[in-house]
Parts: sequence; structure tokens; C-alpha cells
Amino acid sequence: MKYLIATVIFLMSNQGIAQANLDIALPEMGDSAGALVSPVEEYQVGQSFYWSLQQSVTLVDDPEVNSYINSLGHRLVTNSDDPGRSFTFFVVPDNSVNAFAAPGGFIGIHTGLMLTSEAESELASVMAHEIAHVTQRHILRNFERSKRMSIPMTAAMIAAALLGVADPSAGSAAIMAVQAGNVQMQLDYSRAHEAEADNLGMQTLVNAGFDPNAMPRFFERLQIAGRFYGGDQIPEFLRTHPITVSRIADARGRAANLEPRPQIRDTKKFYLMREKVRVMTSANLRELIKTYEDKLKENKTEDQSVTRYGYALALLKNSNYTQARDEINDLIDLDDNQLSYHLVLADIEIALGRMDAALAIYNDFQRVYPDDWALSIKQVQALLRANEPRKAITILQRQLDVGESSADLYRLLAKAYGDMGQKSKSHVWLAEHYHSSGQLMQAADQLRIAADYARGDEFELAKISSRLRQVETDIAMMEEIR
Repeated sequence: MKYLIATVIFLMSNQGIAQANLDIALPEMGDSAGALVSPVEEYQVGQSFYWSLQQSVTLVDDPEVNSYINSLGHRLVTNSDDPGRSFTFFVVPDNSVNAFAAPGGFIGIHTGLMLTSEAESELASVMAHEIAHVTQRHILRNFERSKRMSIPMTAAMIAAALLGVADPSAGSAAIMAVQAGNVQMQLDYSRAHEAEADNLGMQTLVNAGFDPNAMPRFFERLQIAGRFYGGDQIPEFLRTHPITVSRIADARGRAANLEPRPQIRDTKKFYLMREKVRVMTSANLRELIKTYEDKLKENKTEDQSVTRYGYALALLKNSNYTQARDEINDLIDLDDNQLSYHLVLADIEIALGRMDAALAIYNDFQRVYPDDWALSIKQVQALLRANEPRKAITILQRQLDVGESSADLYRLLAKAYGDMGQKSKSHVWLAEHYHSSGQLMQAADQLRIAADYARGDEFELAKISSRLRQVETDIAMMEEIR
């Protein structure tokens, strides 16, 4: 919590953020936010919020769920009004129906949103809407218009308000840290901004091959569900994105007027990952297993593969390994090319102590999907357990080469190099893990340890020293507020 408060105060006090002459997409409505906050400052606001969030909330770390959300997100970004902008998508383990966007392209998806979406196009419609809020810089424009505050105060207020959306307890402390002159904290979007996000988001949806009607359909269902809530129970998405009858009608009108394009059917991956999230977030596993069993008995004529997949996952989580393996093997017999099924089978084999069998599964599919994030991370985890760090590093390096990066990736590299006895590199990667997670002091400590082990290797020592100076600069800026 102290770090959360420190971050937003840091944003208030740090007036010397470097300026950059970067090209950004300007919105049609006229954007004066560019004069308020530069692209570098905008990214700094989002990154600081993302760092702070990780100190308060344990984000979903399942590689397959994260890979799916990032794949869907970047498919939408590629078809947005600003396809060159960098985005970071992440999943918050919270059953509330919500999604939120921070300046700089940081977009959080609550697990509750995935569970409430009845189709991939519905989930995509909300993500496309949030992407539009980022590309049009709505948060910055909203705060500039209503507050007329300085850059540091604006950044601090935005970060505090975002924390309140993602984690109410953290947001409350952050708000108290920056609240002055009875300034009200809010992230409510104006009607004009919501209309613009609906319009651009729907165009993105169509460009990406999704049904534009998914947006008004999902909004209408949320509005109907909202009638049964009261007071603080109203879904957060309805609070920050007010849905009215006229807004739904406008969205339906836009969808009808858009030029028809070939639509891609919802991927099976969406339905599989939705069941995986359902099992991951279940508060009553036995009840969920019973629900799956009842559903499987209802209708034997329709495709029940998604239900059986969720059932197998629930059985695995409940340590019913033999039954889980029977279920997943039946699914594999029906569709041997579905990687998700084989990843579950590998998890079962590991749970049964059959590491060789699991590694054989990973090896077979690594030949077909060498760049698959979930497969690579799971294989590396198994290789490290099997004491094969050199093979693990080869796979992790390939992920780095194709542009992947995450705190988990850095942590696994640190473990692999440590197992090989390369202590300097191990501590360097551990430093990157901490830095990516916003734990700057720990990152600096690891780099100093790495430097001690690198003595005698001038080239490696120079790289470590350079990186340490960068991290110490971040820490020094934080120290100014103490």
C-alpha cells in the first residue's frame, strides 16, 4: 500500500519527465490533451499504474489464458484506428463484469467479463471499446476538461482513480494521498467520449471480422442485468460506462449502417478459455463438478466438448486424476489437433509423477507450434523440474527473439541460469523480473549482486552497470518524495 501511495505522489512531484516527439493518432473531435501530457508522460502514467496494481493484486498468471487475451487484443489493435500503438493486456482475477483502460495502452480484463460474455464477439466488443478510449486519449481529455490541473496532478489523479477501478481498497488510499481542495475522483466518461469509443470500437470490431451487433447485444444484456442490482452492487462497467436505451439504439443503428464484411466465427479457444477461467475462479469446486455432470446428462446430441473440457479441468483441480485423464483422452480422440487438450493431459501426467510422458507431449507439439507462448512456458516449467535448464533456456530465448516479454519469462530465465551455475546472468534476469513487477529496490539489489559475480568480465559488467544506473534513476525519482 505504501508503494501505491508513493507512486501517485511521485507522479505529482516528477515534473521532469523527458519529452518525445512521437507521432500519435489524433482524434476527430479535437485533442488538446497532447498539450497537457506528452506520449512519454502518458505511457509513464499507465506504467506506474500497472506497476502499482501488481503490488496490490495478483494478476492471472495462467499462460494459456493470458496468451488468448493478448492474441485477441492485438488482433483488435491491428484493426483499430491506431494499429502501431503499443498495448499491454492483462487479466484481473475478479468476478465483477468489468474492463478498464489506462493511458499508454494498459488494458485490464476482469475474469467476470469473460464469464459473462456468451460469445467471443461480445468480449471483443468491450475490448475494442476500451482500445478506442486509449487511442482517443479519453481519460486525459476528460481530466483536462474537468480539472484544468497541472501535468503531475493530472497524472496522479488518473493513477489513483484507475487503482480505484481495479482495486477499490488500493484506490481509496491512493485517492487520499492526492486529494486536495475537495477534488472529486472519477473516471466517468462523457457521453461524447462513450459515443466515440462505441463508434471506433465497432469499426475495429468489423475490421477484425467480428459481428458489430455483438456490442449493442452485450450492452443490452448488461443493462437488463443492472436492473436487478442496487447501490454498490451495480457492476463497475455500468458505473464508468453508463448504458442507456438511446445508447443501445445508437449502437444498433451504427451496426446496421456498417458495410457488411465476411465474419469469422467465434474461435473455440474463447469457449475453452472461458471454462478454464470458470474452474480457476470457482469458490465451490464440488458444486461446479456437479454442474458439469448435470449439463453433460442433459443433451447427448449437441457438441459437448467445451463442457467436457471444463469438467476435466475441474476433476484435475479436485485431484481426480484418473477420471480427468479419461475425459481428456476422449476429447483428444475426437480432436487430436486441439493443443489445449494436450496441455491438460500433460498437467495430469505431471500430477501423476509421469514427467517423461508430459515432456514427450510438449516435445511433439513444440515441433508444430514453436512460438506458442503457453506451450513454451509450460514446457520450460517441466524442463526445470526435470533438471534440464539448458533446453529450457533455448525455448525461452526463442520467446525473447519473437518479442515476448513478461515478469514470468524473466523469472524462468533466472531459474534456468541459476540451475546452470551462471549466477551473474541469473541475478540479471531476476532483476528484470522485479523491475517488470514494479519492485525497483529489489531489482537494483539483484543487479548489484550480478555485478559482483561478473567481476573479470568487463563486457558483462558494463552492461550490468548501465542497467543499474537506469534502475537507480527510477529509484532516485521515487526517493524525492520521502
